Amino acid sequence: MGKVISLINLKGGVGKTTTTVALAEFLTFEKGKKVLVIDLDPQTNATVMLINQKVWKKANDNKRTIHQMFLDKLNNTDYFDIRKSIIKGVSSINGGIPNLDLLPSSIDLLDAQDRIPMINQMNSFAPSPITVLANCLTQELIDEYDYILIDCPPNLGVITLNGIYLSDYYLIPVVADILSTYGIPQIKDRINKVSDNIKLINRTYNIKPLGIVITKYRMQSRMHRETRDDLISRSKLPETDKSSVPKVFKDYIKETTRISESTDIDVKINTLKQKYGYSQQVYDAYESITNEFILRAK
Repeated sequence: MGKVISLINLKGGVGKTTTTVALAEFLTFEKGKKVLVIDLDPQTNATVMLINQKVWKKANDNKRTIHQMFLDKLNNTDYFDIRKSIIKGVSSINGGIPNLDLLPSSIDLLDAQDRIPMINQMNSFAPSPITVLANCLTQELIDEYDYILIDCPPNLGVITLNGIYLSDYYLIPVVADILSTYGIPQIKDRINKVSDNIKLINRTYNIKPLGIVITKYRMQSRMHRETRDDLISRSKLPETDKSSVPKVFKDYIKETTRISESTDIDVKINTLKQKYGYSQQVYDAYESITNEFILRAK
C-alpha cells in the first residue's frame, strides 16, 4: 500500500524541493523503492530538477501537467489524463532512474491559482477545490508506488491542501533560523483543523507529522545550533502544547554551494555518490535521513 507524504513549509528557500528530490533519488536508487514525485508548486523547481526543459515543454504543450488538471475543473474540460501525464524514469542520474516517476507542474499554474478556490462555485458538479488531485490520483494508482512525495507551494492555500487531503504524513524541511521555523505551529494547527473537516466526510483520514528535516545547517552559526536545540526540546513536549513541534530527524543537511550545483538536470551523473558525494557528510546525512524516513513512514 503506497504512502503519500507532502513536504511543506510556509517559507521559501528552506531546501524543500532539494529535500524532495534527494529523498526520491535515495529511496529509488539506493533502497530499490518505487517513487512518484508530484510537483504542486507553480515555481516548477522539482520538475526541472528531474526532467530537462525540452521534456517539460512537450508535456506542457500536450496538456500533461498539474496546471491542466486544475484548468479542466475551472473550464469544465476533460483534457488531463494522469497516467499519460506521469513521466517515467526521471532524474539526472544514469539517464534516469527506472523506478522514479514525475507528475510535472507548470509555471502556467501561476495564472490559474487564484481561481482554483472557486472551482465548485463555477460548476455545481465540480469537486471541492481541495479534492481535485484526489479525484485523479486513485488508490489503485497510489498502490503502484511505495511512496508518493508531494512538493507543495510555500503556503497553506488550496493547491497545498490538495496534497494534504491525500497524504498519510507531512514532512517539514527547515533552515535552523527564526524565520524558517516560525511558521511550524501554524502548519500544525492548520493541518489539524483541515484534518477535522476531512474526517467529517472520510472517517479513516488520519494525517500525521513525519517530522522536521533541518537543511542548510551551519555548525559555526550560534543561531543554527540554538534553534536546532530548541526544536529538539519542543519536539519532546506533549502534542497538546501549542509550542510543540514534530520530531526532528536525527541527522541534518550541511550547507554547501555544491548542493545547488547538483540540481542541474543537464549535468550527467552515474551514481548518487557522484551527485551528493562532494561531501561525505552530506551524502551520509541524506542516506541517514532516508533510512529514518522509511522507518517513520511504516
